[in-house]
Amino acid sequence: MKIAIMAAWNTSSGVAMHAEPLGKAFIEMGYDVTVFSYVKNDYHGEGITAEDEPYVIRCFGTRKNTNYFDPRPFMEKDYDILLVEDLGMLPVDKLADMMSIIRKKAKIVHVVHENRPFEESWFCKIDWDKVIYFDHRQEFLKIPYPDAVFIPFPCYKLRSGDKIAARKKLGLPLDKNIVCSFAHRNYIPYLLSLPKSLRENTVLLQVIQDDYEMLEEFDPSGWMIVRREKVVTTQKFDEYLFASDAAIFHKFQTREHAVVSTTVYQALGTGCPIFVPKYSDFFHTFTDEMVHYNDVVDLHKKLKDTLENEKKRKALQSKAEKFIQNRSAEKIAGQYIDIFKELLTSSTKK
Repeated sequence: MKIAIMAAWNTSSGVAMHAEPLGKAFIEMGYDVTVFSYVKNDYHGEGITAEDEPYVIRCFGTRKNTNYFDPRPFMEKDYDILLVEDLGMLPVDKLADMMSIIRKKAKIVHVVHENRPFEESWFCKIDWDKVIYFDHRQEFLKIPYPDAVFIPFPCYKLRSGDKIAARKKLGLPLDKNIVCSFAHRNYIPYLLSLPKSLRENTVLLQVIQDDYEMLEEFDPSGWMIVRREKVVTTQKFDEYLFASDAAIFHKFQTREHAVVSTTVYQALGTGCPIFVPKYSDFFHTFTDEMVHYNDVVDLHKKLKDTLENEKKRKALQSKAEKFIQNRSAEKIAGQYIDIFKELLTSSTKK
């Protein structure tokens, strides 16, 4: 079976964080994979996070910007399945014009990333062979697509890193606890101070975008370090978390049509304890795999408890590992392959 994926890839977007572990799992399972993705001057995300693999072809832009679309790779490449992700960002009119040609050689599957139907007519412009969603709040899809299938969001693999080596590489203190506040990809630096009881032996590391205005950056305190990054690459993302003793990912209300916090599916496998807001729209899938806080006071308390309690940290890591095993990219990819095989088999019988 040959699989083509049309999605964001090697960029800091939630769609890429779904497509990449899934596509790489297909390859590890022995399938031939081609990735059609955005051109580098018009893509979905804050920036490029890694070099492209040989199987990546950049041949279209975003619908709202250039609306560029090169049909040649879609016609020239050989594939049995075309997996399309996040239709709202794609040049959908031009893709729809290609469907009669694509259908001659492939089944077309849509992974929906929106949490509600779009008002625009293009949302239903393509007659999909199968529609897949990954969050139960997307069950509105069952109305236009009664046979839509739920398949959970895949986790990134478990990774291990040397804490001291990561800190040396990043120029961070070797002898203190580090709490990383991640403020890229529409996360915000919610925690702006540490409780006095932690300031002597703990550093608050603010990882922010290069154009973010943070007055606290000019505070001469010895317990805060600010790192400005234009883009946090996949490698550097891991390095920051390997170097840290805790990481805060604060995102609260749903922005536009987002559904889940894709970044924590990437972060969970690093072994770093993760802290998220309790009543956020984005983290409802997770329970005791991470620490949920009500407000700043509660966050201060739970940070202190976790940093000072090794048993609690190990319990968090154990639960995180179990979650990753249950939602591993390999397991999730297997569910996709079952659907692909079913589609191709039913087509053969006809």
